[in-house]
Amino acid sequence: VRESLQANKISKIMGIINGTTNYILTKMTEEDLTFEMALQQAKELGYAEPDPTADIEGFDAMYKLSILASLSFQTQVSIEDIYREGITGIGKEDIQYAKELGYIIKLAAIAKKTDDGIEARVHPTFIPEKHPLASVRDSFNAVFVNGDAIGEMMFYGQGAGDMPTGSAIVSDILHACKNPIGGNFLDVINTNSFHVTDNWKTAFFIRMTVMDKPAVLHAISGCFARFNVSLWSVVQKGAGSGHSTKTVPLIFITHEAEEKEMRAALKDISSIEEVIEINSCIRVEN
Repeated sequence: VRESLQANKISKIMGIINGTTNYILTKMTEEDLTFEMALQQAKELGYAEPDPTADIEGFDAMYKLSILASLSFQTQVSIEDIYREGITGIGKEDIQYAKELGYIIKLAAIAKKTDDGIEARVHPTFIPEKHPLASVRDSFNAVFVNGDAIGEMMFYGQGAGDMPTGSAIVSDILHACKNPIGGNFLDVINTNSFHVTDNWKTAFFIRMTVMDKPAVLHAISGCFARFNVSLWSVVQKGAGSGHSTKTVPLIFITHEAEEKEMRAALKDISSIEEVIEINSCIRVEN
C-alpha cells in the first residue's frame, strides 16, 4: 500500500487479516466442528495463543485494520474509530444457513471511503462463495483492494504460526533499522481530516427463534418496516434439532439498511412476546 499503490486513490479495502479465526471458521465450515473443537485444534497447531481473546474477539484484526486504513486513506484511523465484533457468537446453524444461501462466513476487516466519510469495521461477514476472499482457507490471510487505477487487486499469504509471524516481525525490524528517519509510519499521513462514520449501510442475515404461533412473522415484518429495513428473503423452517415443537427458527436476509436502523429494529423485535431469542445478526457483503 505504501510503496506500490501510491498512484491510486483507494476507495475500499476488505480482508481476512487474522489467521487464527480463519482457521477456526474453515474447520467449522468444512469439517462441521464446533467453535470449541476448532479453537482447540488451532491451539494444538500453534495458531492460537493460550489466551486467544485478541484473535477470536477481533482485537488483532482491529489493530491491523487501523494501520491499513490509515495508509490507504492517508489519514489517521484509530482503533477507537473501528467497530469490532469477534467470532465467538457464530454457531453451527449460522455456518449451515450460510452454505444453503451461497455464502461463506469470514471474519472480515473492512474500510471504505464514502460520501459520508470513512467507515471501518471488523466483524463476521457473509461473503458470496464466488468472491475471491471466500476461497481463502485455514490460516491464510488475504487483503482485497479497490483502487481507481489498478481496479481490484488481492494480496494473499499465510497469516498464523511461528514462522510466518516471525518472518513478518523480522521484516518490520529490518525495515525500521534501514529507514530510521524516512520509514516513519506517519510520513504517509496527511493533515486532511475525515469523519469516521458509525452508521454504514449493509445487508444483514438475521436468525431468531420464535413461538410457532399465527401472525408472529407479520409482527416482526412490521418492526423491520417501521425502521426502513427492507426484507430480501424470509425462510421459516420446521422446529428441527435444538428446537421444541412450540418454537421455530426464522431466517431473514435484508436489503442494504443503515446500521442504526437495524439495531433499533432488532431492539423493537426483541420486545415481541413471541420472539424467544435473536440468535444471530451477521452483516452481508455482496
